[in-house]
Amino acid sequence: MDMDNRNNSGLGFASGLLIGGLIGAVVALVLAPQSGEETRDLIRGKAHEFKGKAMDMASDLRDRASDLADDLRTQADELGRRGRETFDNVRTQFNDAVETGKKAARAKRQEFETE
Repeated sequence: MDMDNRNNSGLGFASGLLIGGLIGAVVALVLAPQSGEETRDLIRGKAHEFKGKAMDMASDLRDRASDLADDLRTQADELGRRGRETFDNVRTQFNDAVETGKKAARAKRQEFETE
């Protein structure tokens, strides 16, 4: 008797699983909001929408990068100009100091020559 109950319960489980699966499939088909073709079209549309958004974001990033590069180029040019001005000022001061030193040396030499 134990064996008969197990066979019956196994058979009952299998048939319940099969019937439940069929009922679930029918309910899914009846309650599905759209056909498979409509679902594929919806997925395609969403994919194109996301592609468009990604392209827009890439374009925005490219524009921002270009603006940043322009700003950096402008700042680099300004720093280069300031560097040249500073170098020219230091060179002028150095040349003036050398010239002053030369004049002082000539004056001292003349002073020694006259003594």
